[in-house]
Parts: sequence; structure tokens; C-alpha cells
Amino acid sequence: MMLSLCACSNQKETDTARAFCETFCEDVKSGDADKLLTYLGETDVTSNDLKELISPSGFNSEENAFSSAVKESIRYNVQEPLYDYKAKTATVYISWGEADYNSEAAKASRTVSEFKTALTTSSETIITTSVTVDLNGEAPRILNAKEVIDAVYEFNTVDHGIMPGVLSDYYKNGSLVLAPNGVYSNTDSIGVRIDFDKELFNYRFIPGITYTVSRGEEVLFASEVIDLDEDSLRLDFTSDMAGETGLNEDGFLLDGKYTFFVYDEHAKEIDSFECTVKNEVIEPELIEFEDYKEDYYLSNLVYEFKDSDLMGDSVVVKSGWWDYDGTSVGKSAFASNTKVIGFSLAVSSEKEDELYYEYYYSEESDFEGINEMDPVYQGSCYPSAYDKQYCYDLDYPSTEFKPGFYGLVVYGDKAKKHIVFTAACIVVEETSDDVIDG
Repeated sequence: MMLSLCACSNQKETDTARAFCETFCEDVKSGDADKLLTYLGETDVTSNDLKELISPSGFNSEENAFSSAVKESIRYNVQEPLYDYKAKTATVYISWGEADYNSEAAKASRTVSEFKTALTTSSETIITTSVTVDLNGEAPRILNAKEVIDAVYEFNTVDHGIMPGVLSDYYKNGSLVLAPNGVYSNTDSIGVRIDFDKELFNYRFIPGITYTVSRGEEVLFASEVIDLDEDSLRLDFTSDMAGETGLNEDGFLLDGKYTFFVYDEHAKEIDSFECTVKNEVIEPELIEFEDYKEDYYLSNLVYEFKDSDLMGDSVVVKSGWWDYDGTSVGKSAFASNTKVIGFSLAVSSEKEDELYYEYYYSEESDFEGINEMDPVYQGSCYPSAYDKQYCYDLDYPSTEFKPGFYGLVVYGDKAKKHIVFTAACIVVEETSDDVIDG
């Protein structure tokens, strides 16, 4: 009968020890320092030291992200206690599992996102601990709780090669791009270049940067997070970012004082830059055509590049007046029964700008006396792709074409002040069949 009573008593103490350890392990996993202090003696550790072990106050956002990712992976398994009846203590073995932050994939991670992914695919690290549960008093007490906490949170005491401090600690300097005096004139873009210490790239988990651009009090642009892969980075504000409302009629940024604010991805300011945009009035370029005789149009392609950049992007041998309806009667000539005259300007695949164009009519080959404010046709187009060749189709459709000379003027800007290309053709009175048969 005595043996039976002892066995029951042992089971009760064993169950108590195990339940107490389960609660302790859950508190270790949650990292609640105030709760964990209740398991420790007054001389074991101070409250501040315990909090520093579990959640170090000196950690930056990246170090905290590392710590949190490992902490979230913690699991535990409490084994059956071994009870000492005479000492009234129980020895309990606890297996802790943590994601392997030292796996090859985890150590190769350069960003927090990569690291978290690596943890989900890496094997688990097992930490085996044992605690002694004292059951002599009114409430159970763990005699070596601090040893367990130290073992589980050891990952917070090791250097993992993560960038310490904040990104601005590694910032060297910055400057406006192509504006040494802080003033831009007639520009469709402004920008800054920022430089960082090369030491920064000895670390991993380097935060990205963001920037905003304001004109006065109005925020015009806010970037997404930009990865910092090199020690020097250029940040621009372009006409595309400004949109039509942010440009004048010449396609340039509006006058005003602009400010770049540069932040790390945690919204901590790194630097700011001010510049002024002050535009000068641009007069439209004069429209001019060469004076050629009629037979010259029949045997020659009549064109002229006015812009070196466009000329460099063009494929002249694949360019010319396009015969849409079989009415061409020469290299720069159409019969009067044509329904479309159009110049096909072949360009490289990198050319993506919109071009604006106008057609002018003149009875005379020198185009003298034309009204530049009154073109007979105007349009705009982007390049179209034809079997790996890109072309601007500068077309003028009409139900009727009077015999005479037609001049094509192409502009690189919507305000039509900068002429980049001109071409001319002649429309003869005969139909194409007359000319061909004749």
C-alpha cells in the first residue's frame, strides 16, 4: 500500500514540474522579460540586463529584423521529468529548435527578405537544455532558469555581419548634378548624386533609400525603395515624373525652387538639396527648305537632319517617302491622285521619343511666303515596329492633293520650337498611270 501511495505522489510532483516547465518555456519563447524575472533570483540578473539580452536596445531596424525572424522560429519540447523523491527536485530536459541562421543560404543573404526566405528552407538547429525544478516550497522554482534563457537567446549576442548603426552614419556627401551654382535653366531633368563610405558594403542587410522632390511646399514625386548596391547613386527628377502639369510649353520643368529630400527606407533623413529652375524664353527655329527644281524631286530623296542626336539614331538607307497606294512617280514625287504622302524615318530600337510634325504647301519650290502659323496638316507619332525595324510614320492623309510642293517639318518638342528634321516632296498634276505610261 505504501508503494502505491508513493507512486501517486511522484506522479503528482512530476506533473507539477512538467506543467511549470511548459509555462516557463512559453514565457522564454514569447520573450516577456517581466514574466521571466519571476523565475530568477534577485542576484541572477537585473531587469535591464535581461531585457538587453532578449531585445537589445542598441539594435537598429535590420538587427531587430534578424532577431525577430530567429525568435519567431523558436519551438520547444519538454520531456518527462526525472523526479528525486528525497531531494524533492525534478530534472527536466528541454529540446529547443531554432531556424539555422548559420546555414549557407542564411549567411549568404544580403537583405532581410532573403534571410527570412532562407530560414524557411533551412534545417533546424537543436539546443538541448536541462532545468532543475525545486518542489520543496509552496510553489515550484527553477534553479537555473538564467542558463536556459542565455542558451536560447545566444543569437542576440553574436556578430552576424549586419550593418550596425544607421545608414546616415556611412553617408559621405552629395551634390547637385550639372548645377554647380544650384541653378538649372531650360532643363527637362534635375538630379543629385550621393556617395557612401565603401566600408558600408562590408556588411549585409543594408537598408535601401527613398527620396522626394518638392517645388515650394508641393511634393511632386516620392520614390519607391531603391536598393543600395554601389557607393555612389544618382537620383533624378525628370519630365516624365513631373507630368504635363509640371512642364512649360517648351517641355521644360516649371520655374521654381526644388528640394530633394533623401531618406533611408525607415524614413530617417540622410540629406537634402535645394536648387532653382529658371527658364529663358526660347524662340521657335526658322523653317527653311532648299530650293530644288522639279526633276530633282523625281530622282533624289529630299531631306535634311537638323539634330545630331536624331541623325545618330536614324537609318537613312531604310528611310524615304513611302508609297502607300502605288502613286509614287519618283524618289520624292507623287501623282495628284495619291491619298497619302508620308515619310518613313527609320530609327534604332532605342529611339522611343514622340515626334511632332507639320506639312506645309507651296506653289513654289523655295517655299517662300508660307505661313508658318498655318500648316496644311499636323500630327505626332511614336516609332512603329516592322520586322525588327522601327520607323516614324510621318503621314499626311487627304482626299485631295493640289499639285505643288509639300514640306515636312519635324519637331522634337511639343511646343514645336526645336526642328530636328525636314523633308520635301512634289505632287505632279498627272495621275500615277499617266506618268508611268508616259
